[in-house]
Amino acid sequence: MAPPSMASMPLMGITPQVSNESVIRSFGPEQKRSSVTAPIGLATSVKATTPTEPLLIPEAVEKKVFSYEEIAKHRSVDDAWIVVDGQVYDVTYFLETHPGGQELILDHLHVRDAGNLMRGKEEEDGHSHSKAAFKMLQQFSIGSVENHRGLQTEENMKKSNSDTKKYTVDLSKPIVGQVGYLGADYDEWVHDPIVSRESPRFFESDISEFFTRTHWWVIPLIWVPVALAMEVLAVKNGVTYTQLPVLMIVGAMIWTFLEYMLHRFLFHMKTSSFWGNTFHYVIHGFHHKHPMDGARLVFPPAFTSVICTIIWVALGQWFAPYPIKLALYGGALLTYVAYDLTHYFLHFGTAFSDQTRKMKRYHLNHHFKDQTNGYGITTTTWDKVFKTLPAEKLSED
Repeated sequence: MAPPSMASMPLMGITPQVSNESVIRSFGPEQKRSSVTAPIGLATSVKATTPTEPLLIPEAVEKKVFSYEEIAKHRSVDDAWIVVDGQVYDVTYFLETHPGGQELILDHLHVRDAGNLMRGKEEEDGHSHSKAAFKMLQQFSIGSVENHRGLQTEENMKKSNSDTKKYTVDLSKPIVGQVGYLGADYDEWVHDPIVSRESPRFFESDISEFFTRTHWWVIPLIWVPVALAMEVLAVKNGVTYTQLPVLMIVGAMIWTFLEYMLHRFLFHMKTSSFWGNTFHYVIHGFHHKHPMDGARLVFPPAFTSVICTIIWVALGQWFAPYPIKLALYGGALLTYVAYDLTHYFLHFGTAFSDQTRKMKRYHLNHHFKDQTNGYGITTTTWDKVFKTLPAEKLSED
């Protein structure tokens, strides 16, 4: 099916040509914004913000020149600047999101230039960062170091020139209707994350927008009673109290397998078509593009209801007798709740033990370093079985 013409999508905020100057990134404090509040209900009260002027790419934002004496004044958890290859970055906001934990950044704020450190060339503390990490760092650029001489390579100049020819998503407009036009460039675009808690607008329609946002606490509020009701019905229909916990554990194991398969093969499907890009962005791509958008981190109940119904019907009576099916499904549903809450914690919670620090690093590495491995959230078991553990985890084991 051919993509709709631009003229046929006036409600999606798409224009035939989007200039390279009306694009992504600057979420700085000077940026003026107008707020559009989602309706009250199951959706979160986080506001969707629409800039009143075009968002500018880092190169288009006026930058300042700083001395090392000035930079040295910004070395605290509330005000953290770093220098990488002569460029100055304010990473205060990124501290809590850093896959390795904020301590690794805070411990190296004294480093005169962290470029080699990020490339893993410092023997003691070096850790090789991906190209995506260096690219993402540009979101926090505020200027350069005084008297630093940096040269733009011919390769980078060619890449910069080629980028101007690509379709550009305008984040000041609803996004869903635009991503299809990225074509084969979609995969690179969606895995170039914007680290901001600003919640971008998906749709022009307030009703459609409402169903994309959910508070984390809505998940246990709705689905725990449903799961428990299934277990009660299972007992009433003949499941014994001895059988019940065993069936619930089996149901939990089924969920972890389903979680892995969905994440790996559906949520990380490769696509370049208009509708394929649009579908992928709506179900998971947005989460990789805006990983700190807390308004859309857990599954909306309406979406979960559809998936649950499809699975229930698809299993049919041949899968297991009705009481057994109820017990298994209840256990799986409770584990789904644990999955969504764990996922939310990994993005916004504060690690309180070595295990939770490892879990946060494991998952944030999936977002910011290696999106092709590390699919497990509630467990890494299936990553081990199907050999999709990230290289860093393999070296630890």
